[in-house]
Amino acid sequence: MASADVPAVARLFLKVFRGVDRPASEDLEAYLRALTLGSPSHSETVGTQVYEQQDGRIRSALLAVPMRFVACGNIVPGRLLGVFMTDANKEAAGAAQLILALRPRRADFAFCDSASPTSASHLLAIGGRPIPVQNLEWSRSFRPMGAFAARVGERVLRRRDPGLATLVRPVDMLLRRWRGGADAEQAGAAKATEMSIPDFLVHAPRLIAHYAVRPLWPEDELAWLVSLAAQNTRLGAFTIRAVEDRTGAIVGAFVYYAAPGRTAHVLNILSLPGQEIAVLDAMFRHLESSGHVEARGRAQPALMMGLALQRWLVFRHRAFAMALTRLPDVGEAVARGDVYVGGLAGEDWSRLMNDFH
Repeated sequence: MASADVPAVARLFLKVFRGVDRPASEDLEAYLRALTLGSPSHSETVGTQVYEQQDGRIRSALLAVPMRFVACGNIVPGRLLGVFMTDANKEAAGAAQLILALRPRRADFAFCDSASPTSASHLLAIGGRPIPVQNLEWSRSFRPMGAFAARVGERVLRRRDPGLATLVRPVDMLLRRWRGGADAEQAGAAKATEMSIPDFLVHAPRLIAHYAVRPLWPEDELAWLVSLAAQNTRLGAFTIRAVEDRTGAIVGAFVYYAAPGRTAHVLNILSLPGQEIAVLDAMFRHLESSGHVEARGRAQPALMMGLALQRWLVFRHRAFAMALTRLPDVGEAVARGDVYVGGLAGEDWSRLMNDFH
């Protein structure tokens, strides 16, 4: 994909995912250009691929975001496989060619955390591997009726309804009193503190360094991802918090979209090994005390024990997480869940998921 292809790809996106056939706005085109061509790790071999017909029209595209990975001690080119779109009414050959082109042939690592059942089947057919547990989304309620009212507003009314939220608030107060209120912070417990973006850029690679397969997150690349994620204001205010132990040492961090009175969308939970339960406890106490009705995020194997200890938390299938590699040791690491993807190393921050309607 080249810069000149952006208008055609943006129009294809609107037709496939928004049901309208018209030229895209300048905002959408600018965002697509930044997303697909702006990464510090961008190159033609790991960038977005398009299928151009003989008449010069683009009828299929597979968006990709390049990002370097550490894979069992080696630094390899990686890419997040994102939105896959094809104009089914016009042709199908292009879609098949794009899928076949994903077959791993080099020492690289490709992954996707938003695959549909159909896409997951295609990826399995060309050698893809499922990433354990990360197809699940967890949801932790703080004010269950408020969370229910928010979902009704989003899905039925297509907007937030302050009146409905006010109506159910007394019920949540009764439930919280019956449950015993917010979880009390124990003496010496880990606590959430403010964290600047420069500090996050320094600490984030350290907090995931124990994973065999993980994003390299050099400062320029991670800063670029953070800048794009911060644009997704529909979900709330992009926020980073550190988690400190009783000595003040940073043992974890979490990245989320803050939206008091609504849902906190958690992108990343970073933790030193063995500190996951403490980091999760500190995170949930902070999100509840800051006025959110619920929090949502992606499951990961290392977090499952800490998540299972939470009250009013449920899991549901979100989307398939898949990996593509021909490196045997990397494939083994993926199979045992020794891989860190999701959030900033995933697609949940992208405006394409919930914007440009």
